Amino acid sequence: MKRAAICLLTLILVLLLTACGGGKDVDLDALAADLTASAAFTMDMSQFQAGDSAIAGTYGFEEGQVTKSLMYYNTGTAEEIFLAQAKDGEAADAVEELCRTRVEAQTSWMQSYVPEAVPRLENAVIEKSGSYVALVVANDSAAAKSIVDKYMK
Repeated sequence: MKRAAICLLTLILVLLLTACGGGKDVDLDALAADLTASAAFTMDMSQFQAGDSAIAGTYGFEEGQVTKSLMYYNTGTAEEIFLAQAKDGEAADAVEELCRTRVEAQTSWMQSYVPEAVPRLENAVIEKSGSYVALVVANDSAAAKSIVDKYMK
């Protein structure tokens, strides 16, 4: 009887901790506005907003994995903002990995074509909080990280 009670309490504790692990809600539009208005980038990033099909194609996530996404991208500087709300934590893990893969591919490509952009990519900010994922490649990665942390931590 004691053993069954301990197992039941352990199960309840695990379920409660799992439910709390979702993280806080992140206002992606406000985060994007703060990032694009910041001095962390060499250019006004608000002019480089991508549409939904371009975002999915760029990152390669599957339909239904992401419920909302925003992307701003400047090809000449490799500066980029990608913000996503995944359908759940497991999908967010996959999207976070897609962000890491993208940064690796961009770094490899930029080494030949725009080598001055490589340090931006090497200092990319990639954060996940619950079902939210952010990737920011900025000229001032510390400033970008500070803005992302304000929303996601």
